[in-house]
Amino acid sequence: MTLHLLPNFLGPNQDPKFSLVPILDEVVNTLDGFFVETPKEARVYLKHFQFDILKEKPMVIVDKRTENFEEILEPLKNKENWGVIVDAGLPCLADPGSRLVAAARSQGIKIIAYPGPSSIFLALMLSGLDSQSFVFGGYLPRVIDPSIRKEKRTQVYIETPYNNMKSFEALLQILNDQDTLGIACDLLSPAQEVVVQSVKIWKKRIAFYEFHKRPAIFLIKIYA
Repeated sequence: MTLHLLPNFLGPNQDPKFSLVPILDEVVNTLDGFFVETPKEARVYLKHFQFDILKEKPMVIVDKRTENFEEILEPLKNKENWGVIVDAGLPCLADPGSRLVAAARSQGIKIIAYPGPSSIFLALMLSGLDSQSFVFGGYLPRVIDPSIRKEKRTQVYIETPYNNMKSFEALLQILNDQDTLGIACDLLSPAQEVVVQSVKIWKKRIAFYEFHKRPAIFLIKIYA
């Protein structure tokens, strides 16, 4: 009885060599069922394996509303092996799958995680900002206020793509000119773009950038 945490692509039309370690071919095709964030996205993922067989396997949605973990983990306690498929990146990072893993661990179920892409860590690596000490803040707050400048460590945030420009414009109003703002878009795709510069320069060049509806990570470094 094993719960397998499966890495997914960061976006459509990405090269599997950047996202799927070879052992996944062996693992995924033998699983008995899947815990998924979105069934449609999970089926897209499974098409990279033996889809004719896997499409018949059971899928159980795990999201922020899920509560009945003991019940949905019953197949694993009966010696089955299941996988966790999120819509993008790694399970459990900014994802409700972490509660599933906690429940499985409390019930003595074996858990295996596989390496794969994380937009959070890729953006931090590509930014060149201090990563000796950083904080991941989840989604940017709907109302961004000056308190964001109290954190001196590198800050990393995710955002829903349709809110990118609204948050971007709000940050330019809140941050000081000497602060650094980084935006990493469409990571691991041909359209990948990573821009890291002072707020002062962002304000001068704002007309040159368009991040609307693009998967993006925001990075902030505050300077007193």
